[in-house]
Amino acid sequence: MAYHWPGNVRELENVIERAVILSDDGVIHAYHLPPTLQTAETSGTRYRGSLEARLESVERELIVDALKGAGGNMAKASRELGLSERVIALRVEKYGIDFRLFRPKAN
Repeated sequence: MAYHWPGNVRELENVIERAVILSDDGVIHAYHLPPTLQTAETSGTRYRGSLEARLESVERELIVDALKGAGGNMAKASRELGLSERVIALRVEKYGIDFRLFRPKAN
């Protein structure tokens, strides 16, 4: 949302369609996009902070993604990430992640 798109909506649609076609794993990666959209400098979204802060940010995102995929089940998420249940519990606490938010809603 922070990126200024230099074209119109139709051009954006074409770029996304092309990226979807090029993707072989169901995920759009930066290399599927035009070169002008591949770098943080070009897009104006360069990350600021120390290496440790960056790694923690990536780690938190991976844990959240695993919890989403596991429906909030910490044991299943820990297996997906190759961590023990104790380690994922410590990381969830460290990052203040509420795993219950990822559980399926009861009707």
